[in-house]
Amino acid sequence: MTRDSKQRGLTLLELVIAMALFAMVAVMGVQSLTGMMRLHDGLSERDNQNAALSQAVSLLRRDLGAVLPRLFYPPDAAAPQSPLRFDGGQFAITTGGQPLLVSPPGSVPGTALQTDWPQRVEWRFDRRTATLWRGAWRDLTPASTHARGADVPVLQGVTAVRLRSYWPQVGWTEGTAPPGSAQSAATLDADSAFIAPETYSGTLPLAVEIVLVLNGRGPLRLIEALQ
Repeated sequence: MTRDSKQRGLTLLELVIAMALFAMVAVMGVQSLTGMMRLHDGLSERDNQNAALSQAVSLLRRDLGAVLPRLFYPPDAAAPQSPLRFDGGQFAITTGGQPLLVSPPGSVPGTALQTDWPQRVEWRFDRRTATLWRGAWRDLTPASTHARGADVPVLQGVTAVRLRSYWPQVGWTEGTAPPGSAQSAATLDADSAFIAPETYSGTLPLAVEIVLVLNGRGPLRLIEALQ
């Protein structure tokens, strides 16, 4: 072998092939790194969604678990409302000792303020934004609309809300009205009609079922015993 053959470098073709191999390895490495980053972002987003869902379910169960058989008297002399009420995508619950989700002076926005007195909690479903909101009246006989706290978004990605109630000797019925309530109210005498709505009402079902239909996850069914 001559001196010239020992010192010979790479040919142009060999250099091109080597560069192509390096480029292929680099592309594969970038694709793998991009896939890992996307997987990490997806898992983080799923963790955030699960945390928000867990918080919403916990808060909803706590509201249902603290329900009180007390009527709510809206301001402006409006008709009293039953302790558990469902109207379309909005349901209201009379509770005791539940957080208001307000921001006391000097606190972090959205801080839960614990209360020990009865209040009226309202959950509202906004179909346009696919968001479930929660607000509360600070007492059951508010003098004006200023007694109601601001709505706080609790859960996003909700496409529908359904509610059923379970009544003795009847079973499950849609909504929260007791079976035959309209007919029973019409047959009440004057004294009964005056006394019943005063401060206390026993028209609570044995249990309630709330179904939250979540985007991409399907229905989430919650069943809570009230008595």
